[in-house]
Amino acid sequence: MRRYLSFLLLTFLLVSSQAASLAPVTVLGQRVLPAGPPSFGLNSHLATRCLNLACVSEGAGMVADLGLAWVREDLHWHRVQPQPDTWDWEYTDKAITELRQRNLNILGVLGPSVGWATSFPNDLPNDVSFYPPDLDRFVAYTRATVSRYKEQIHYWEVWNEPDNPWFWKPTPDPRAYAELLRRTSAAIREVDPSAKILMGGFNPFDTAFLRQMMAANVWDSFDILAIHPYVDPCGPEEGNIAAAPGLVRALADQLGPKPIWATEIGWSSGPGDRDNKGLTDERMQANFLVRALLLLWEGGVERSFWYTLKDDEHNPYGLLAFGTGRNDFSQRKPAFAAFQTLNRELQGVTFSEKRDLFQKKVIDNFSEVRDWRRVSQPNGTLRKTDAGNAELNYNFSTQENDYVAFERSQPLSLLGEPYGLGLDVYGDGSDQTLKVWVKDAEGEVLQFVLGIVGAPRWHTITTPIVGQVEPGNRISGQGNGKIDFPASVVALVLDDSRDSFVGFGQVYLDNLTAISGREVYDLRFERGNKALDVIWSPPGIRVTLNTTLPTGSIVTRAGARQPITASKGQFLLNVGPDPLYLWHAR
Repeated sequence: MRRYLSFLLLTFLLVSSQAASLAPVTVLGQRVLPAGPPSFGLNSHLATRCLNLACVSEGAGMVADLGLAWVREDLHWHRVQPQPDTWDWEYTDKAITELRQRNLNILGVLGPSVGWATSFPNDLPNDVSFYPPDLDRFVAYTRATVSRYKEQIHYWEVWNEPDNPWFWKPTPDPRAYAELLRRTSAAIREVDPSAKILMGGFNPFDTAFLRQMMAANVWDSFDILAIHPYVDPCGPEEGNIAAAPGLVRALADQLGPKPIWATEIGWSSGPGDRDNKGLTDERMQANFLVRALLLLWEGGVERSFWYTLKDDEHNPYGLLAFGTGRNDFSQRKPAFAAFQTLNRELQGVTFSEKRDLFQKKVIDNFSEVRDWRRVSQPNGTLRKTDAGNAELNYNFSTQENDYVAFERSQPLSLLGEPYGLGLDVYGDGSDQTLKVWVKDAEGEVLQFVLGIVGAPRWHTITTPIVGQVEPGNRISGQGNGKIDFPASVVALVLDDSRDSFVGFGQVYLDNLTAISGREVYDLRFERGNKALDVIWSPPGIRVTLNTTLPTGSIVTRAGARQPITASKGQFLLNVGPDPLYLWHAR
């Protein structure tokens, strides 16, 4: 029963029939949206992956053709200082000059190590190394680089994925990286006090590294949080990419707000690092690009950078195919045109609203809390409040995996085949995690992460319950690792997000909801007296939208434009996984 503030919109939009009319939803809760219109960038890698200077120039032209405002460019140490007494700025000078001549803003990435500056004996002296460097020498490289480019580059990212064992060997070290970040940031600010500093992009779905890093009191050493929210080979909706910024924001709410940028996000269009089976093809890559960038922005990510401009030979994340080699820019993939269209159509728009129509059914409003019985660890209680919702008190007393689970005396049946589950939560400012257990027709019990408890305000956390779950989320029973309907909710769990947490807290729960229908997403923007709806539906659906004009204009993902005629004050659209841009009157 709701007797508190209204809650946030769901992070996905659903409809319940084959043909439905999208309508605006009034938002009474607090939204987290970045200032200004959507802004996107690209990982360009011109200074480090081109084999000649002509390639750098041609690549910069390709980037400019996309209509972007930003690029993320590596300024690798081993390229600019191959020997302690040798500096070589030829390729970086060329890349920075070509990009700035095209009015592109540059995010410069500092690092990684060069072999001669590490203590690892097997490093090649003049080649790249991912072992931690001598800090004095890294600071000297930083000073030289920032001094040279401070008129052209005003944003600097310190290292890349310091939480990834591939990029910080032999194993990630949060405190060591924190010290590198502290000293590097101080050097940057001495050279250019106006510069903005990003911590190295990290995996936002596991904040353990970030928390350990923050324990070294390094929060004030950077200005922007950088995340790499990869969910491939899952699609952006199934992978719940929209949850990524919320996980990081829970920490920022405690230590001080900072903007969030996604400095890498992408999908390969064939077998690659994260998808060795090649589950994503070129068309899917193009669709995921548009959908992921929009979902991240709507979720509060200020700026996102696609990875990358051009395929590597065995890692096809690029907008351009590898072709005959690194200097070949002739083979544009569908994602190139999709990115062009996205940037062109959203130029100068302002966000209006997320429009949705979905069917949600409250399956428990916690009016009878006694129906939930505590099981497993005795680390909490659940009681009914005078307001008619549930109060969950927890007390985690060890530095091991503490949690508390509440099992339903009678499982809550999920009618039909709902797409997701939602729960209204009033948090306590922590990042403890709420999870739900679902038992399916095979008797298999699967766990889904609803989200973190978050800030002390009412908001809705949601999770899709379609697709395969990881082995660690298979609680009991034998089956195929995904829900076979009919199914039912059997338990709620509050879990510590990190084993090192010791303490207690209190959160409130209301309205456990089954969300049904076929997914459809619609973000509404405005430009002048025109409205723009960006619409897509992964499973496909027929949608009607009300209009006051007899005609409008549809732009396809690839950029083709065609008129559309209204019938009885409505546009009728066949919407699928390819995003559509519908222009019409406000």
